[in-house]
Amino acid sequence: MTANHPIEVRPRRLCRAGSRRVCRAKSRRWGFVSVLAMLFVVLFAVIALGFFASVTMSAQVARNQRNVEDAQLPVDSGMQFMRYQFGMMNIPASTPNSSLLATVATQLGQLLNGQANMNGDTVVLSNGTINIPGNTAHWISLDPNLPKSFQATITQSGAFLVLTVTARGADPTVTRSAQIEYTTAPLASAIFDYGVAAKGPITMSGNVKVQGATNPAMGSVLSATASSVPLTISGNGSISGDFSYTNDSGTPSYGTGTVAGYKSTSLNFAQHVHAGVTPPTFPSIDTTIYAQYATNTFSGSTSNVTLTNAIIPPNTNPSFSGNSNIQGVLYVESPNKVSFSGNCTIAGCIVVADNPTGTTNALTFSGNVSASSISTLPANATFPAGERALTGAFILAPDYAVTFSGKFGTIGGSMIADSFTFSGNAGGTVDGSVIALKDTAMTLSGNSDIIIASTSTTNYPPGVSFGNNYVPLPATYLELSQ
Repeated sequence: MTANHPIEVRPRRLCRAGSRRVCRAKSRRWGFVSVLAMLFVVLFAVIALGFFASVTMSAQVARNQRNVEDAQLPVDSGMQFMRYQFGMMNIPASTPNSSLLATVATQLGQLLNGQANMNGDTVVLSNGTINIPGNTAHWISLDPNLPKSFQATITQSGAFLVLTVTARGADPTVTRSAQIEYTTAPLASAIFDYGVAAKGPITMSGNVKVQGATNPAMGSVLSATASSVPLTISGNGSISGDFSYTNDSGTPSYGTGTVAGYKSTSLNFAQHVHAGVTPPTFPSIDTTIYAQYATNTFSGSTSNVTLTNAIIPPNTNPSFSGNSNIQGVLYVESPNKVSFSGNCTIAGCIVVADNPTGTTNALTFSGNVSASSISTLPANATFPAGERALTGAFILAPDYAVTFSGKFGTIGGSMIADSFTFSGNAGGTVDGSVIALKDTAMTLSGNSDIIIASTSTTNYPPGVSFGNNYVPLPATYLELSQ
C-alpha cells in the first residue's frame, strides 16, 4: 500500500447472500416492535385523555355539588329565621281565616320592617302571597361577609300557613327551595302567676290586704301601667308576695305599707320589688262557649229573683235586690249596668257579650256575695256536663267596671274585667286571679281583704286565651325540585 494507491472502503453488507431470510425476519420483528410501541403510545394517550376527562368531570361534579350545598345551607338558615318570626307573632284566637294573611303580614311587618337584614325592603302582601322581602328581585342576606341569601313566601291553605324558602349561595344561578306548613299553637302567659294583675296603676288605702291563701307568694301583685306611679299604698296596706311593675322609670309610693312583710325602709325590701319586668300577655276573652248554655231571657221582677242560665238583654240595667240566686251561666248582653244588693248567692259564673264602642258598662255588688264553682251544680238536663265543666272563672267581663263593697266569701274562679274597685268591707277568697284589662286605676280601700288561691298558668278558664303563634309541622317538610 502506497500513497499512490488509496485504500478502497466498501460498504459492509448487512446481509450476506446466505442470510437474506434471517434479515427479512429481523426486519419484520423490528416492524412489529415499532407498531407495538406506537400502539402503547396511542393507548397511553387515550388513558391520559380519559384521566383528564375524568378529573375534569369530577371537578365539575364537585363544583356543582358544592354550589348545591352552598345553596342548601341558606335554605336551612332561612327556615330557622322564619320559624323564629312565626314564634314571635301573636295572632288573636278570634281571627277569621278570611283575614288571617293580612293579620300575619301586618305582624311580620312590625317584626321585620326597618331591620338591617331587610336592606330597606318591607313585608308585602300581594295576590294572596306574603313576600319577604316585598321586592322579589331582592334577597335577605344571612351574613354580610358571605354571599348567602334567601327569599320567603307565605300562602294560606285553610287555617294553615305554607312557608316556602328559596336560597342561593356563591353562585347566584344555583338555588334551592324547601316548603313546610305551619299551624296555630296557643300562647301561654305568666299573668296567672300573679294574684292581682292590672294594666293600670293600683291604689291601696286603709287596711287593705292582698295575701296568698296558703303561700304568701300567691299574693303577688303586678302593675303594667305606663303611669309614673304604678302603686300607691297609704295607711296599713300590705301585699304578702312580691310587687312587680313594667315601667322601669316608675316611682311607686309605699308609705307605711309593706311588701312581702317588709316596709320600704327595710334592707330586705328591695329583694321583693321588681322594676321594668317584661309585661305578660293580658288575655283576650271570648264567651261564645258560655252563651250556648244561657237559654232563658230575663224579664220581670228584680227582687228575690232566681236566674237560671239566664240572658240579661242589652239596656235592661236591672238592679237585683233581696236574696238573689244565680245558677249556671248569667250572660249579660251589652250595653248594660247590672247591680246586686242584699244577699246574692251564685253557683256559676257571670260572663258578658261584646261591648259596643263608647258605652259604659258595670257590674256592681253592694251586698254580701256567696259564690261557688259552676261544677257544684247538680248533674241534670238543666246543667249538662259540658256546662259544669266550664270551671275556673267567676267573672269574665271585658269592657266592664266591676265594683265590690261587701264581703264575697269564697269565689270559685278568676275575675277578669276592665277595672275593679274594692271598698268598705269587701273581701274574700278568690280561687284564681284578679286581672284588670284597662290602664285605669284599680282601687282597694277600707278593710278589703283579698285572699288569693291562685291556680297559676297551668289552669286558666275556658274562653280565656292569649292569642296564637305558629309552629311548623315537621311531616310536611318538602324539598322542591329546581
